Amino acid sequence: MSNGRIPFDFRIGITGHRNLEDPAALVPAIQEAWQGLIDLLPGQAETEVIPVAVSSLAEGADRLVACELLAKPGSRLEVELPVSPPDYARDFHHEHSRKQFLHLLERASHVRQAPLRATREEAYEWAGRQVVDRCDALIAVWDGQRARGRGGTAEIVQYARDHAVPLAWVHVNGDPWVTIEHGESLHKLKGPIDDLNEYNEAAITDAAFAARMSWQRKDLGLPLAPVASDDRLELTRERVAAWLIPFLVRADLLAVRLQRRFRIISSAVFLMAALAVAVVAFQIIFWPQQDWTGAFEVLLLLLLLGIPLLRNKLRFHDRWTSYRFLAERLRSAYFLALAGTGDRGQQPGQPTSFTDPSVAWIERALAHVTAVRPDVRLSSSSVDELRSYLNDRWIGSQVTYHDKASASNHAWEIWLRSLTATLFAITIVCALLHTLRLGPRLHATQTLVLLSISVPAIGAAVHGIETQREHRRHAERCRRMATLLEQLQDQMSEAQTLPQIRQIAANVERSMREESNDWFGAMRFHDIELIT
Repeated sequence: MSNGRIPFDFRIGITGHRNLEDPAALVPAIQEAWQGLIDLLPGQAETEVIPVAVSSLAEGADRLVACELLAKPGSRLEVELPVSPPDYARDFHHEHSRKQFLHLLERASHVRQAPLRATREEAYEWAGRQVVDRCDALIAVWDGQRARGRGGTAEIVQYARDHAVPLAWVHVNGDPWVTIEHGESLHKLKGPIDDLNEYNEAAITDAAFAARMSWQRKDLGLPLAPVASDDRLELTRERVAAWLIPFLVRADLLAVRLQRRFRIISSAVFLMAALAVAVVAFQIIFWPQQDWTGAFEVLLLLLLLGIPLLRNKLRFHDRWTSYRFLAERLRSAYFLALAGTGDRGQQPGQPTSFTDPSVAWIERALAHVTAVRPDVRLSSSSVDELRSYLNDRWIGSQVTYHDKASASNHAWEIWLRSLTATLFAITIVCALLHTLRLGPRLHATQTLVLLSISVPAIGAAVHGIETQREHRRHAERCRRMATLLEQLQDQMSEAQTLPQIRQIAANVERSMREESNDWFGAMRFHDIELIT
């Protein structure tokens, strides 16, 4: 999708009979089942829906439905195997069937094999249940009869019914062709779809997107425009950049934009609370007869009340933290792809690092992006250059970032604390002068009273801003992270083989993900609140 938009992966599980009398006659019913499920999907808006077939690739219905879904643009396949591929292929009676199975298996973005089971029937049952557990909805090509063996179609359909999984039943015999059950359960996807819609529909001009693309390429040490080259690593970097940078740019641009807006509004809330106090004090001290000036206080209080209410609609804070988390994960994904390790092997739908349902869309977004990641095959001749590139542009860049972030947060902490202390000192001086009745001598009695009332409120506002930003915690967190990354950088410098590089890259990504989790956990509960 253009400008880094991410489609919604609609996972369709498949179960059905192996032996079908007339498979071609069932194709219209399969299309009707797919469309019926799509029509029940809530809140699609402008986000493209991509079918992801989840299947065991058995003969018959499994492959028939999978092939129909894979014919749609952008579609993918995830496979749950009951046994190893060579062992499974022995169940297929014809060479053509085995070739079709292997061909589909090669197209899969994810393949998982059942753990060892005591019997083959138990393995088939595991695979069938796993298909149901992984999917958002199930298409069953079924005659309605009881199961003829363990793990049969009837048993898997009943398992889906017991768990209220949306089910599109394609009737092998009889009328109607298609029956949809538990369609209302698709409403659980409304949250992730709405969040992804909000992310995709955020306006970014072509000029801003192109400028950020150029900046990202420069930051990653890539030429501003792709160039012809015979260098294998350079060609690989271009392939990975073409896949990942558009996604990264959108997440990064939106995160920066929302962070700026959140900080302006959150600081304004604290300062308006202090200003409301100052307005009342000024009116009482200098204009006691001008009651109309109290309207300014009322206006400020209404704004203070309105901003938290508006927060629930605009969600600057939630969106900023989510988009920043996504951007950091995407940036790591670029380097992991070059190293040939990381998220591509992650099970789709597996929790990325957190289980909060309000950010379930991030899990889906990352699953889609990593599933379409290009394969990277570098030879041992690229070890030295790859190691240097990862150390310089990834680990070294992150060390520099965390060093700067630690210093910046520490400086902000000192500045805000010094400002708070200065305001407190001013308050003490004003109170002391007023107590000693020195105001009249200085011709500043009213001013001293005003400062004695207003300055503490301003100090409280500054302290509130400092508390919300958590500069001390972030300074310490970044300092620790920089130290850890320097150790990993030393390890990467000593790597001599591709497997060693992959292992260290995985450790780097794990450390960065834990740091992102810590930041995410610290910040997402520091939203704008009503000041009283």
